[in-house]
Amino acid sequence: MKQEPHKDLIIIGGGVNGAAIARDASLRGLSVLLLEANDFGCGASGNNGRMIHGGLRYLETGQIGLVRDALRERATLLKVAPHIVKAQTLLIPSYKNSGRPGWMVRMGLLVLDVLAFGVAPMHRRLSRKVTLSRVGSLRSNNLSGAYIMHDAFAENSERLTIENIIDAAALNADIRNRCRVRDVSRNPSNSLSVRWSGPQGDDVCSAPVVVNATGAWADDFLSGGTVANSQMVTKAAGSFLVMRSFEGGPKEAVFFEAKSDGRPIIIVPWHGNYLIGTTDREIEGPVAEVQAKADDIDYLFDALSNTFDASRFDRSDILFTYSGVRPLPRKSGASHKISRDHVIHHHEAPLNGMVTVLGGKLSTFRSLAEEVTDSVYDLLGKKSPTSVTARRPLPGAKHSGKAAKEELADSELSERTQERLLDLYGGRSKQILQLTIKAQDLAEVIDETSGAIAAEFVFAVESEFAQSLADILLRRTLLGYRTGRGRDLIDHFRWIARQHLEWSSARIENDIEEYKAQLAATDGTMFHTTDHRVAADERVI
Repeated sequence: MKQEPHKDLIIIGGGVNGAAIARDASLRGLSVLLLEANDFGCGASGNNGRMIHGGLRYLETGQIGLVRDALRERATLLKVAPHIVKAQTLLIPSYKNSGRPGWMVRMGLLVLDVLAFGVAPMHRRLSRKVTLSRVGSLRSNNLSGAYIMHDAFAENSERLTIENIIDAAALNADIRNRCRVRDVSRNPSNSLSVRWSGPQGDDVCSAPVVVNATGAWADDFLSGGTVANSQMVTKAAGSFLVMRSFEGGPKEAVFFEAKSDGRPIIIVPWHGNYLIGTTDREIEGPVAEVQAKADDIDYLFDALSNTFDASRFDRSDILFTYSGVRPLPRKSGASHKISRDHVIHHHEAPLNGMVTVLGGKLSTFRSLAEEVTDSVYDLLGKKSPTSVTARRPLPGAKHSGKAAKEELADSELSERTQERLLDLYGGRSKQILQLTIKAQDLAEVIDETSGAIAAEFVFAVESEFAQSLADILLRRTLLGYRTGRGRDLIDHFRWIARQHLEWSSARIENDIEEYKAQLAATDGTMFHTTDHRVAADERVI
């Protein structure tokens, strides 16, 4: 009988947590297989608020440990991923008779200052006059001023997942997307056998430790043949809307509260428009089918209109929406009151050796991965080497400074293209430049606004595991999140895929149709008036 392949660790789920665990474990010398059913980061890891929070909102519920971890990780990511995670000021307007009195906000900010002392600048108070000169579209009635705190923002947060994946693969991890796990079971050698279906057919591999990092899909995965009727997760959907910029709109992130329930909302400049979110709605249905509902958009638009001058925008400014599902540890009560800290659950026999990871935040993926990898070594009965991810730069952060700028400056690429490549890919821009040297037509600018070039599509497939148009536009180049959502790039995709990737016409056209269908499902036009409420609600199961 043929012996099945064996690894030290198999990770199921290629979101940012799974990717970071694969990277950390590989760095510490473990042989790793990572299996993702769709594309890396296509769930909550690529559908979030993109803020790398210091954790102000978690002080209110007394989660000091989570706040401390978030502050530490924010400082770490600013060092190891400076091309992705960048410092961002956060303005918090203060209104008389608001849900949270000014003294409470100031107290929270003072606590953050203490916890982040020496790492981030202290908050400061702005007068009413200065606040309105800074954000002219704020409602002036009862405005007493604002507070400024220092946070961080990952405009292209999908790149955090991708670069963890890339580094893990460079460290000899076996990385696969489009591989759906069918079963995990105990085998005669007392390891765990993982069976999956992928592009090359069915396959199997064994390992003494399996990490279930499927996030919001954890219960669905476990109940599908591994653990009967698993009920570990509270699935909390968070929806965002993207709308056109408006006169007097903020040039930095603004943190305000929804009048209806006091939940925090953020508006932040994003790819030339505004990103606004988020909602918090517990769901029971399939995660993959979750989209923004009319009530979600009403909630966000009403919150925006209560804080900003509503005469400067209307519903016709909504461009599109997106939604992610938070995998919170199951508890009773409202989902927005459940802790955002993570849980590492060790399964009992016969699946001892399998670990399910729940919860966590985008800000703290690195420390979560470090803790999980420590647990993997405990299960293996081995002494764990010290994690180095807090000081090892992500791939794009290496050689991304003066040398990378000088190399691009010597090329014939436009200044706008050079800035884009360095901003999105960091030091890995040099690999894209090499593609344009080998094939000069790949230097063609395909998007004048951003300066994107054709070589990025080839790079996404050949060096970043992209397998479809959606992978390229939404999770590699991020061009699908600009106004127009990349529709004007489809003809460029056709010739690049045909001439440089050698994809068949059938594959190309199928990709295009699937991408168009995905865009149609999140089109903001259905929310332009309240007349579309029924149609919008019917999209969600």
